[in-house]
Amino acid sequence: MRKLERSDIMDYMSYQEKRAELRRDIARIKKPRRIFLGEKLLFLFENSEMVRDHVLETISLEKLFSEHDLLRQLEVFNPLIGEKGELRCTMIILDDVDWEKPKRMKLWKELASHVYLILNDGQKIYGTAPEIIVANQHPCSFRVLNFKCGDRYPIALGTDYDIGGYKLEVKLSSSQQRALREDLTAMPRSLEPTLH
Repeated sequence: MRKLERSDIMDYMSYQEKRAELRRDIARIKKPRRIFLGEKLLFLFENSEMVRDHVLETISLEKLFSEHDLLRQLEVFNPLIGEKGELRCTMIILDDVDWEKPKRMKLWKELASHVYLILNDGQKIYGTAPEIIVANQHPCSFRVLNFKCGDRYPIALGTDYDIGGYKLEVKLSSSQQRALREDLTAMPRSLEPTLH
């Protein structure tokens, strides 16, 4: 995967014209990268196309027009894209939880350090929560996790956190494995369509 560049981001008006088409494309891309762990957790593995969608949707929602604002969105969202040999995902908790309670905040921080992938060589690797602008600055309903896979790819996802029923593991489907393997081995390329 590669970081987004200014040429990947269309302006507000162009995006409004192409939004319906792009939203259909991104739904197809997201599907195998949305992995549920039981009924409590959802993991959304990010790639360049999905992060571009986050940027474009923010531009649309906030009606951003200036070059400064567009460049700022790249600065904010690019850290969601993993470096070579890495996968980054957004972990979303699906419980209806009061995040202001200190006990829940502590649980959320601890849970993030117990999430793992099992790779195709059988090795278990744990995620880390990088400090990035768009997430992980305070406990909330999502955390961004980073997994260093190298030249391997995940075949299962789980957490060994014993408290609150979060100790779960799921084997990834063949389409999920293929999508994440493609993200890990993707060569830098332009994103389509690139309207400006």
